[in-house]
Amino acid sequence: MPRWAQWAVVLASLTYALLSVRFEWGGIAAYLLGLLPALVTLVVSGSVTGAIVVFLIPIYFVIGQLTASRQHYQPSIWLDDAMAVWPEWIFVYASLYLCAFLLPIVVVRGRWLIEHTLRAYLFVMLVSYVIFWIYPTVAPRVEGQSVTGPAERALQLFYDLDQPYGCFPSLHVAYSVVGAFACHHMNRALGRAMLAWSVLIAISTVYTKQHFVLDAAAGGLLGLAARAMFLRTSDRRYDCVCVQRRSRSWLFLVY
Repeated sequence: MPRWAQWAVVLASLTYALLSVRFEWGGIAAYLLGLLPALVTLVVSGSVTGAIVVFLIPIYFVIGQLTASRQHYQPSIWLDDAMAVWPEWIFVYASLYLCAFLLPIVVVRGRWLIEHTLRAYLFVMLVSYVIFWIYPTVAPRVEGQSVTGPAERALQLFYDLDQPYGCFPSLHVAYSVVGAFACHHMNRALGRAMLAWSVLIAISTVYTKQHFVLDAAAGGLLGLAARAMFLRTSDRRYDCVCVQRRSRSWLFLVY
C-alpha cells in the first residue's frame, strides 16, 4: 500500500474514533477505537511515540465529558470584549489541520526530526490535558446567531463537532507553532510562513469565540516551550541536513 494510502487509513480510523467519543456513539468506551489508528500508525511509521500521540488524541473529548459537570472558568480580559465574533475567521481556524498535521507529514523527513517533532506534539498534548483536568474552562461561544452565509454555517458546524471545554491553553495555537518549527528545519522559508500563519490562527481562535486571548497566548508559549525542549537544535546525526541545504524551491515539498 502506498504511503499516502497508509496515512489515509490512519486519518480515517482516527476521525471515526474522535467522532465516536465526541458524540458518545458507544460512550467513553468507544475510545478503545483509538487503538486501531494507533496500531496503524505504529505499522506505517514504526514510531512508538507516533502511536502514543495518535492514541491520546481522543482523550481531549474524554476529559471534556468527565469534567462537564464541574465548575468551569473563563479567563476573559478586556480585549476579548473588544474582539466581537467574526465568522469569516473560521476558515483560518480550520487551516490548523493543514499547517499542524498535513504539511509536517509531507515535509518532515529524517528519523531525528520526525521523532523529536512527535515528542514535541506529545509534550504539548500531555501538558494541556493535565491543565484541562485541573483548570476546566469553557469557550466564550456566541450561540443562537442567524445562519446567513457559508462562514456562519461553517462556524456552526465547528460548534457542533467540537466541545466547548478544554480551552486553556489553546491546542490549536500550540500545535500550529510546533508544526511551523518542525517544517522550519527542512525549509526555512516555509517555516517562517507557517509561523506567521500560526499568528493568524491564534487570532482566529478569538474571533471565532473558540478561545479567549489568554488561551491563545498560553498556547503560543506552550508551543515555544516544546520547540525549546525538542526542536531548537539539530543532532549531528540528523539525516536531513544535507537535504535541507539542497532545497531551494517549493518543489522540495514533494520530496
